[in-house]
Amino acid sequence: MMAQNDPIVVGIDVAKDKVDACIRRLALRQTFPSTPQGHRKLVAWLRKHEVGKAAMEASGGYERDWAKVLRQAGIEVRIVDPKRVRSFALSAGRLAKNDTIDTEMIAWFAETFDAAPSQAHDAAREELATLVKARKNLIDVKTRLQSQNEHAVPGPVQKAHAGCPSKTVVLIEREQMRPSEPPLSCFCSGLG
Repeated sequence: MMAQNDPIVVGIDVAKDKVDACIRRLALRQTFPSTPQGHRKLVAWLRKHEVGKAAMEASGGYERDWAKVLRQAGIEVRIVDPKRVRSFALSAGRLAKNDTIDTEMIAWFAETFDAAPSQAHDAAREELATLVKARKNLIDVKTRLQSQNEHAVPGPVQKAHAGCPSKTVVLIEREQMRPSEPPLSCFCSGLG
């Protein structure tokens, strides 16, 4: 049970071109487009209702811009694991899945597990995670191309396949490298 002095929480379901938001305590719901104007409207709506904490599921990176906007507005942000929210919803008997239910479940989850500390935003860690993911994807592409090259691919195509992903991986590592930091391959075994 939430005390009246607990911060008001909003649950946010992030999609590519919009977010759905639910302030469960006040029984309010709203949808905002993923545009600068949508960002401003969401912040204004949250301020109007004195929201102190936002919870949103990790959703393939779409949540990053929204989290940044909310943090800049002084709202605490928790990125929650979608599997935990889904398990929470199932345990509450909410088997349906749609944006309205998702936002309510995210808000309820954040209210229920309010004692869990919010992760401090770490821009450097976020950038590193993005670089590691990009590098891993490029290595996956390189592996697929090498497999294709084993099956009668013309020579010029083989050369193009061999050079492109490798050069891009090197560029990513150079971009990430700073004098005091090891290369990305030190953080991810098997990616090199």
